[in-house]
Amino acid sequence: MRMRSALVLLGLLVVLSPAHGFLWSRQRPVDTNPAEQTARARPLFEQAVAAQDAGRTRRALGLYKRITKRYPASAYSAPSLYNTALIEYQRKRWKRSFAAFQTILVQHPEFPKFNELVEYQFRIALAQAEGDGVRFAGLIPYRALNRAVEHFEAVINNAPYSELAPLALMNVALIHQYKGQTAEAIDALDRLINNYPNSLLAEDAYLSLAETFATLVQGPNYDQGATREAISYFEDFLILFSDNLEVARAERGLAEMKDVYARSKFVIGQYYFRHRRWYNAAEIFFNEAITIAPDSPAAADSRAYLARIAALRQEQPDAGPPTPDQERERSFIRRWMGRILPG
Repeated sequence: MRMRSALVLLGLLVVLSPAHGFLWSRQRPVDTNPAEQTARARPLFEQAVAAQDAGRTRRALGLYKRITKRYPASAYSAPSLYNTALIEYQRKRWKRSFAAFQTILVQHPEFPKFNELVEYQFRIALAQAEGDGVRFAGLIPYRALNRAVEHFEAVINNAPYSELAPLALMNVALIHQYKGQTAEAIDALDRLINNYPNSLLAEDAYLSLAETFATLVQGPNYDQGATREAISYFEDFLILFSDNLEVARAERGLAEMKDVYARSKFVIGQYYFRHRRWYNAAEIFFNEAITIAPDSPAAADSRAYLARIAALRQEQPDAGPPTPDQERERSFIRRWMGRILPG
């Protein structure tokens, strides 16, 4: 019996669904014919506009909501959402305003004010990032950074070819940088560079990306992947944007990263010199350091060690063929550096 009742109820829902010509409301089923819905929505819309003009925004919002819920196929549905979004925007109720604008973009793509809607969404995202009118529990002001990122990303998805898209991406990157979310910041900057290479913000993105990778560098004793990435973006910036006002800043950053990278080679060369007494291997790494950054402090230290190796060779006879341990290290270095050690 319960199963039969459930099936009967399901059947009624199907029959009264929009696909069968009706839209169910709490009062009565409404004919989904757009012309009929428009006729029924018109007096409600006129009342709502009059209430809005008179400053009775709560009543206006209630009427607009009734139109969008009961007569979604009417010609007044999109204008009701638009007026709702504007009222909520003026009241700094950012979430509701953004949602209303988004509903227009998704459900009413024919609405003629596309650029205006996206611009409002961008302003809402920016207001939340700045904490304009944002209150936790209605009392404590704060910056809604996570929600701002979501809204900036929505702007990018809604209008990927607009002038606001690269600006939204830069704001996403800045928020992630502020929160210490380096991987997310790198992703946003990388998307800006690859998707909007002609944007005026591309220059800032290159430099910011280089400096972001530089923050990941832990020193010469650690993996140099971030160092190489930073060097690459600093060099790209200097090549592509040689007239930029921040060239000197990029040159300083590049010099610092190259010194770190060169010193990583110097550290390995120093290990082979001091602890393994294998001068051939040490020379390879010292020369690598000089090649990477010839004017760096690491290069100067490498030259000093090369001079010591030359002096030792004059004082000591040939050490002969490498030992088995040295052969194993030779194989490792050959694979790592892609070259064959001499001698």
